[in-house]
Amino acid sequence: MILDITLTLSANQAITATATSTGVYDTAGLGVGQPVGNIFGIADDSSFGNDIGGGGPETSGPQLVAFVGTAFAAGGAGTLTVQLQAATDTTNTGTPGTWNTILSTDAYALSALTANAKIADFTVPRRYPGKDFPRFYRLNYVVATGPMTAGTISYAGLLTGIDNTALYPANY
Repeated sequence: MILDITLTLSANQAITATATSTGVYDTAGLGVGQPVGNIFGIADDSSFGNDIGGGGPETSGPQLVAFVGTAFAAGGAGTLTVQLQAATDTTNTGTPGTWNTILSTDAYALSALTANAKIADFTVPRRYPGKDFPRFYRLNYVVATGPMTAGTISYAGLLTGIDNTALYPANY
């Protein structure tokens, strides 16, 4: 497994109301607000993006994981949903366009939002044919019947190079 700081979307982030992750993954590696200058010899490519889903023949696709740090609490029966969102940069300004939800967890009840609980674990899907290649990825934490009075996400991010090779007995 490869854990890269640029793939971290949330680290010890407090969530009391609906909020986005503090980190945004930029497939160009430049960061939000930085236009792409020259990719593969094409100056000012205004449609740079990358399909990070699916993996390849010998690798798995990136995994999205999220863990609770401090247990969540609410005055009522609050719930939390984790959404993976992606956006394109069609104007090449380094500014994300419209954020689209591409994956979502079920709504977690407070009883499931305990310390160290894994609340998201799924493979990033391939982009849909005919859609633009996203440049930016983030998480959206949706709080319903809240607000939460306590709770943090200790870590949420993308993992690559997952070690999921099948193990077989020796000498066969």
